[in-house]
Amino acid sequence: MEFETFKIENEIHKIFEQYMATKSYTNTNREKEAEAFLNNWFSYQNYFKKHPELWGKHAIENDIMERHVVWGMVKGQSPETIVLIHHYDVVDAIDFGAAEPYAHDLQHIQIQLEQMIHKFDTDALTDLKNDEWQFGRGAADMKAGGAIQMALLKAYSIANNLNGNLILCCLPDEENLSGGMRSAISLLVDLKQKYGLKYRLMIDSEPHERPSQNTGVIYEGAVGKIMPIIYARGCVAHTGKIYEGLNPIHLLSEMFIQTELNMDFSDQVSGETAPPPSWLYFRDKKPVYDVSIPTAACAYMSILTLTSSPDLILNQLKLIASESFNTVIKRISTSYKEYMSRSNLKAGQLPWKVNVKTFHQLYQENLNHLGANFEKAYTRKLLSLETEIANGVIDLIESSFAMIDFCLEHSPDKSPVIIIGLSPPYYQHVSNDRIENIDPDVKNMVSIINEFSEKYWNQSYVSRKYYTAICDLSYSYPPNNMDDVHGFIRNMPLWGKTYKIPFEDIREIKMPCLNIGPWGKDLHKLTERVNKEDLYRRTPRILDKVINQLIGNRQDGFDLSDTFL
Repeated sequence: MEFETFKIENEIHKIFEQYMATKSYTNTNREKEAEAFLNNWFSYQNYFKKHPELWGKHAIENDIMERHVVWGMVKGQSPETIVLIHHYDVVDAIDFGAAEPYAHDLQHIQIQLEQMIHKFDTDALTDLKNDEWQFGRGAADMKAGGAIQMALLKAYSIANNLNGNLILCCLPDEENLSGGMRSAISLLVDLKQKYGLKYRLMIDSEPHERPSQNTGVIYEGAVGKIMPIIYARGCVAHTGKIYEGLNPIHLLSEMFIQTELNMDFSDQVSGETAPPPSWLYFRDKKPVYDVSIPTAACAYMSILTLTSSPDLILNQLKLIASESFNTVIKRISTSYKEYMSRSNLKAGQLPWKVNVKTFHQLYQENLNHLGANFEKAYTRKLLSLETEIANGVIDLIESSFAMIDFCLEHSPDKSPVIIIGLSPPYYQHVSNDRIENIDPDVKNMVSIINEFSEKYWNQSYVSRKYYTAICDLSYSYPPNNMDDVHGFIRNMPLWGKTYKIPFEDIREIKMPCLNIGPWGKDLHKLTERVNKEDLYRRTPRILDKVINQLIGNRQDGFDLSDTFL
């Protein structure tokens, strides 16, 4: 193979600029702009021209937008393998206002943003005025990390200095349902079986936030995420006869008060704490205005986890729902008695009783009551919704509520009730600390990175056990307890063809993980930006150090000269 040299900084910049120019907004048709760029990039690399079998596109199953994971592998002699991952979708740029046409233009975005400094805080304004930061939508999250990984893959394909194998997976859909990563798992299984690979480490390159300017962060795991859905059915009444009914919004509102930012749900491990829960969707189900209270209301929330299982969270929510239901009944009764007293009437006993069920309990009650007929009808309804989802008629959240609606329609219990279930997506928490007999080279990697960085840049790197912004590393390792999996599957109405996680395949490819990415700030905001020194110099050299440590054959460490190889 002809030996070629190039400057890594120049290569990263070239890739970064072109990658940024793709407006790959998540869950839109434009997301495939990045896929087209990646296909073009791989097809022009000399290594992949000579080895076309070592790169390609891997389709996301049943995806309405027909998106793909774009992948490539630099092959060595050893089975030892590192997997690099990054996502190529980004959130939209609507918040850029008049600067939106330039949100992906590295050459002009900073000039355009100077017209919007009234929206900047002091830190962002300082960074805009110097040349140390690159602004732009997706700059930090995460076209920068992707450009670094691609440049390194090209470098290793030229240098031929790896004993082992390096796989790069460029993933769509991370910002939505991680469909890219969930599909990439089967790709990694296929590659493992075809080439006899031994997976040693998965590396994501999401941006990191810093506790101080000279202290970087390496993450040795990822936070989990669970999406409980809450459906409250009340009792309809005219507002003029309000005590004859029970408002489901009242039930949900009390649950909101008891759970929003409730630190009882925040796991804590080794001084790291998961952010508390927050509700993301809250509305009644009235199709039109009238003077009656709603029949039902529904909502969903996001809970981040470090240790808690789905069953534990469902039990917590069920207890809170019961307490909230009881609080509402007492509040209604107090109001009713006061109203009747002021009206010189005798107050009777209101009929409301606490009634809380999980989705699995509701489903099982119907199955026990109606038998095979209900099961067949349920399957038909689910298949119908799957078709509507595939055609973009309805989303996953509304489909989940539709399945609860269906079950309640068939239930013999017509009284007010709170139903608790789960909606996609689900991210399990992973941490290298929880892996028994972990590879000692991986276990000591943060110390190696810190020593390396201190030596060359006088910067330290510290370990965090969990990347708390949610990322695709959640699918790098299987659950320690498969009973946890069964618990949440039973309570997820859409589990199966519409949404699934290939846990058995994850067990097949399981590996520890690290997140090693450039320093970034203000992800998903107008002031999103990435540090140039981290992007062009530090992070690629740290990644090279890790890769060489595990699967390389260079004895001299990293060459810090201007030429990368």
